[in-house]
Parts: sequence; structure tokens; C-alpha cells
Amino acid sequence: MKKITVIVRNLPFNTRKNAEALRMSVGLTLREDKVTVIFLDDGVYSATRIKPEKIDLPTLEKEFGALKMMKCELLADKPSMENRGIKELIENIKIVDREEIVQTMNESDIIIPF
Repeated sequence: MKKITVIVRNLPFNTRKNAEALRMSVGLTLREDKVTVIFLDDGVYSATRIKPEKIDLPTLEKEFGALKMMKCELLADKPSMENRGIKELIENIKIVDREEIVQTMNESDIIIPF
């Protein structure tokens, strides 16, 4: 079993990159690997209750639901949230300090940045 970490760092607006990162993360769970998704920098906006359909982008509800069902660990970087004034995330996302983000990345066999 490998530990795979996917890092979502970009704004979810005007791009489908973050949606693809989550879809790929769902696909990675089909093997016996441990998948962790980290929302870092502007990527923390993807973990909020935004309404992407209002600007013709796909919603992420299915992906978040599948990741929850597959017991993926979802982490949001607390300093990134604080810097952007974000106080609330969707359910099942754990808010962690930067040290835990670094530790998770150090323990990973594979890191996939988006």
C-alpha cells in the first residue's frame, strides 16, 4: 500500500483543474492505496460552500461524497484559510496546522500537485 497525497492549490474559478484533482483522487482510491487530499493556498476555496454552477463550472458534491465514502483523508491548511478569511468548510474536511501538512507530505510515497 502506498500513501498518495494530492495537493489542491489553485482557485476553483475559471478552471476545471480542482474538479479534475478530486476526480483523480476518487480514481486513486480504487486501489488499496491510502489517499489524502490537501487543500492549500487558494485551493482552500474548493473546500468551502461555493456555488461553482453559477459560473458554469461543475459542482464537486459527487467527488466529495465519493471521497468520504472511500474514507479519504481531507485536510485544509489552517494558515491558508486564515489568510483568506475563510471560517467554514464543507463537512468531513479536517482543518490542520501547517506542521501536519508537512508531516503528511513527508510520509507520502507519491505527491501529486494540482
